[in-house]
Order: sequence, then C-alpha cells, then structure tokens
Amino acid sequence: MSAVFLAFSKERPAPEDEAIKAYLDAHELIPKAQGTDRFEDQEFDVMYFGGCYLGKHLDVIRDMQRQAVEQELLTVAIECILQETTVPETRRVVDQTPAPQMQALIANLVQEFHQATSFGANEAGYLKVTLEPAVIQQRFLGLVGNRVKLVFRTSCIGFELR
Repeated sequence: MSAVFLAFSKERPAPEDEAIKAYLDAHELIPKAQGTDRFEDQEFDVMYFGGCYLGKHLDVIRDMQRQAVEQELLTVAIECILQETTVPETRRVVDQTPAPQMQALIANLVQEFHQATSFGANEAGYLKVTLEPAVIQQRFLGLVGNRVKLVFRTSCIGFELR
C-alpha cells in the first residue's frame, strides 16, 4: 500500500499545476483527503490519494511534470546559449532583438528542441540539457531571418517590387 500526496504551492504555482488539476478533474479522481499545509514558509494545497487508486494515472502526472521541467530547463539553456554567445552575427542579432520578440523566438526554439535527444543525465543521474550551442545559434538566426522575410512580405502586400 502506498500514499500519494500532491502539493500545489499557493504562492509560487508550478507551470504544470493547472494541467494536473484539470487532469484529476477530467478523470474524476477525488482525493481521500485534502487541505492546506505550510512547508519552508510556503502555503500549499495538499491532496492525499491512495497509490492504487491513482494507478496508471501516476505515470501521466509524472509525464506532465517532466514535460514542464524539461521546458523550463530548455528555456534556461537556450537563453544562456544566446546571451553568452561570442559569435559576432548572433551577438548582434541578440542585442538588437526586442525582449518580447526574443521571448517568442526562445519559445519557438524550446518547442522545436523539446525532444529526447536534447536531454541526458549528469553524474548524479539528474536530468540535464545536451544542446549544441552552434546548432541553437544557427537555428535562432534562421528563425530571425524567416521572421524578417515574413514581416517584409506582409508590409509589402499591395505593392509591386521591381
């Protein structure tokens, strides 16, 4: 017999929290008990389930959490690669790209590189990102080039270029 406690921070919700709660609701998974608890100066909503009751749903919940963690790790890694680049062309484009557009480009890269080959394990067995900076930089420049072309084409609609 096993017990499963799901704790959702009230002050700093994790990205996957709402999706997990929606999953529990959609599958009519009702906790045996629920309440609030305080841990490390944070307030949490806590749900208690029997492990057998959740059964195969635990795998789905684990995968939802892993997806969120992978996205966070990829975002940080890609931001670091782009911010720390010394390649002149990439450095120039990064410096000239406004923050909202940069966030959209990084989100696009995260989605594109969110695949099993982008991850490995460190010496302690924890998940780590295994991206090649040159590949990220090249793809970033490609995305920027495509967006520039798209903006140019959109702004030229109705005009004839010769």
